[in-house]
Amino acid sequence: MPAPAVLEVRTVAVERGTIAQRITAPGSLDALRESHIGAEVRGRLWKVYVDDGDRVGEGDPLFQIDPEPYVLAFRQAKAGRDLARAERRQMQSDFARAQALLRKDVISRQEVDRLGTRVDVAKAHERQAEEAVDLAKLNLSRTLAQAPYSGTIAKRLADEGTTALVQPQTVVVVLQETQELEGRATIPEAHLQAVHVGDRAVIRVEGLAEPIETLITSVGDTVDAATRTYEVKMRVPNPDYRLKAGVFAEVEILARPRDDVLLVPREAIRSEDGETQVLTVQDGRAVAVAVRLGVMSPKAAEVSAGLEAGQRVIVGQEAKIIAPGMRVREREDGEGAS
Repeated sequence: MPAPAVLEVRTVAVERGTIAQRITAPGSLDALRESHIGAEVRGRLWKVYVDDGDRVGEGDPLFQIDPEPYVLAFRQAKAGRDLARAERRQMQSDFARAQALLRKDVISRQEVDRLGTRVDVAKAHERQAEEAVDLAKLNLSRTLAQAPYSGTIAKRLADEGTTALVQPQTVVVVLQETQELEGRATIPEAHLQAVHVGDRAVIRVEGLAEPIETLITSVGDTVDAATRTYEVKMRVPNPDYRLKAGVFAEVEILARPRDDVLLVPREAIRSEDGETQVLTVQDGRAVAVAVRLGVMSPKAAEVSAGLEAGQRVIVGQEAKIIAPGMRVREREDGEGAS
């Protein structure tokens, strides 16, 4: 009976080295902040100072609610405060005279106590009136809406003459902070350990001749159950407003190199029944070894578990087609991973 065929295979040694990864993902450039600014007091929209596309600075007027009812309310509150103040002074004067008469036994202690209580009530009324003045002043100031930060008017949603409500709030303008944008990209779960805050990123936007270089500022802690991705963010300066919020971008993340890690060539990696494997040679036969991978580059992969430095793994087309247990003979003319 003829001896079983022996397949010649190429092997390379598992080595320690450095690996760097480039991750490309779809993304977008969004406004750093977006505020839907509406009426804080009810009234007729008297004047809208901005329109779509206008740029405003912090504190610039956006729109005004008719202030006349609130001017009148403020004056009325001040008059009420003046009245309460006068009544308190009168009560204090009456109480002081009553105390003098009590020392001469002209009136009773009960009458003096009654006047003292009226003084306390008058003081409470005065405090209440002062708070009414503060509230009326605040409401008057709220008739003028001002930009909370520098930005661009993304939308104007109401015009003069509209009756603006507080609940539900009538949104008049949408303000976006666009002098600096926030880049966002969705990264596959497989790269969960590869991306870190501070990693370099290159953003490419259609229509721009040069890519934009920036750094990762935030890495999401949650993986989306539907897409199996997580979000990373980065800041994108936009001083000349050439970039528009919402534009599509391609993001390439230059993950920081990992030093002194175990590496195998990517061509050695295979998948069987959902398990990631490589093939080694033991006693003249191919043996499957389960491995756990880390960072991957176009040519190599980091092995975080399953192999040791110096072990040899089968590479090339044979690594994909050989079944574990087949008789093989090594042809040691390969090189390590890189």
